[in-house]
Amino acid sequence: MPRTVATFVAVAALSACTVLPEAAPRVIEHDLGAPFAVGAARSPVALRALNVTAQPMIAGVTMFYRDAREPTRRGAFAFNRWSAPPAAMVDAALNRLLAVDGGGRCRLQVTLGEFIIDVDAAGKGQAMLSANLRLAGDPAANAQTIIDIAVPMTRVDAATGAAAMRQAVNQLGADSAAWLASDAARSCRG
Repeated sequence: MPRTVATFVAVAALSACTVLPEAAPRVIEHDLGAPFAVGAARSPVALRALNVTAQPMIAGVTMFYRDAREPTRRGAFAFNRWSAPPAAMVDAALNRLLAVDGGGRCRLQVTLGEFIIDVDAAGKGQAMLSANLRLAGDPAANAQTIIDIAVPMTRVDAATGAAAMRQAVNQLGADSAAWLASDAARSCRG
């Protein structure tokens, strides 16, 4: 009898090891890295405010990619996500890069259209960022433009994509400052 009980306990212990599910992999959160340098792409026009919003498909924290073999399907990096929605991260970055001080007549409204890793047929990736910039606030300020940025990646994975997206946001800051220096923003000067 004691031998039967010992065998039963041993079999139960061994079978318990195979019944328990493996622990789920830890979700890794990515952001755009260290804070962006204040004034690195200083706006040549004083802005009252800068606000960034995003199209609904990129309003969450999912890290998306698009594979050329399925160009109409958005994939999501498994067990990786943004630490905040892209619009919130880009808003914080652009407010620092452009050194928005709240003293101007115009608001810069930025709407993100794309914030995705694009993988071509050869398996090479690039971070794709698309933004619609619009000046508002002053009655004469109704200028807008679209900025598309692509940053090549050394390999296709979520961490490399986050680093490439940081470069894209830096470029968005520089391109935004250049656009604000153009005649498009002349009604906001002064």
